[in-house]
Amino acid sequence: MDNIQNVLADRARTHGDFEHVAKMSQNLKHQMQSVNAYAHLDYYMAESLEQIAMKIARILSGNAMQVDHWQDIAGYATLVVRQIERVEMDRMMTEQVAEVKHQQYAARVEAPQDPEEV
Repeated sequence: MDNIQNVLADRARTHGDFEHVAKMSQNLKHQMQSVNAYAHLDYYMAESLEQIAMKIARILSGNAMQVDHWQDIAGYATLVVRQIERVEMDRMMTEQVAEVKHQQYAARVEAPQDPEEV
């Protein structure tokens, strides 16, 4: 139990008072969720923003010089960028496959038919 108390004391120094962080984090999340565009975000975007809100609350409540807070924000943003890039790549690949199939179909339809096969 002493170990847990040590961890909690350490986190209070770097992250701030838990109750204050929780209130601020929930307020930030509520503000984000109240914007119409929030409902149209993909799940990974919403989750990243919510995690970033929590990190902002920790920065403002605890030790703003704690590098981990800032690295975590950059990390969550980077995860969204990677996912957007994957989604865009999948979309482009799907479009390219569809275009190739369309060209192959058009070539078959336009090709002269062998009179013996008709």
